[in-house]
Amino acid sequence: MAVKEREFPIRILQNRALIKRLRKNHEVIPRVESDLKKISAGYKGERTVDYQLGFLEDKKYSIFHNIRIKVGTQYFQIDTLLMTTCYMVIIEVKNLAGIVRIDPQIRQCTRILGETQEGFVDPVSQVEKLTLLFKKWLSKHGFNVSDIEILVVISNPQTTIDFTVRPEIHSPYTKIIHSQNILHFITTLNKKYKHEIISAKDLNKIKKLILKHHSVLTSNVLDIYGIVEDEIITGVQCESCNAAPLPKVGTYWTCFNCSYRSKNAHIQAIDDYFLLMSNHLTNSTLRNFLHIPSRHAATYMLKSLNLKTSGIGKGKRYFQ
Repeated sequence: MAVKEREFPIRILQNRALIKRLRKNHEVIPRVESDLKKISAGYKGERTVDYQLGFLEDKKYSIFHNIRIKVGTQYFQIDTLLMTTCYMVIIEVKNLAGIVRIDPQIRQCTRILGETQEGFVDPVSQVEKLTLLFKKWLSKHGFNVSDIEILVVISNPQTTIDFTVRPEIHSPYTKIIHSQNILHFITTLNKKYKHEIISAKDLNKIKKLILKHHSVLTSNVLDIYGIVEDEIITGVQCESCNAAPLPKVGTYWTCFNCSYRSKNAHIQAIDDYFLLMSNHLTNSTLRNFLHIPSRHAATYMLKSLNLKTSGIGKGKRYFQ
């Protein structure tokens, strides 16, 4: 059963907002769109694995999706962690199309798609490093767990896995499978590991520790792409044609470009502000961003959103 569900990646929301709020011919847009496509594909692949693991309804399975914890000052992220009292599995998910060619002798991986070939990080080496870091994290908290299996899952069923040399029977490269074979892999582990390596009590302690120490990755998307705030298109945007800023006519945000009207279009604009500009708002920054002249109108708008607050008066801050 899932102890921690997978969150929707905030970078997807950030990149979508950024594309809308840059001028159409901005030189960074192709890169933003390319990254958005990659991140979306990765999330789709992870959800494919989540679906397969969802069939493991027995309470002996504790499944964590997308955990980010740290050892010392180093954060590391695990796509999926499956734990029982007899073994643990760290799962790395790859959503790759075409042919994945793997040379297990030199640990080299190449993706072939049409006429294009490109190398990528060896996922086996990647998940082996994650295993070492997780063991170190467990040890730091007083747990020594020896049996941690690794698994690399290719989520796209149409992808061909092509080994240049057949991996030896005990090679970690035999742990590269398609997502539809996950349940068979887990069944094999259940037969292999029959003795407890950790008590149910200690396993519950580890589960609580993971939830306590998990930290969501937050990114300053403007810094990532080298964009300054002045380049961001401000104002309420039309949900139909993206024109901005929209004036408020009566109780409606009105687009004179396509005649679209909305009472609540400001909500998405405020979401965009939180995604792109800052994790907090003040009455003044809201008025500047949405082009609202009235302090009272901005106050009413902020109160209606039931945001978290700190401070009083002009220094009052609003958090999503």
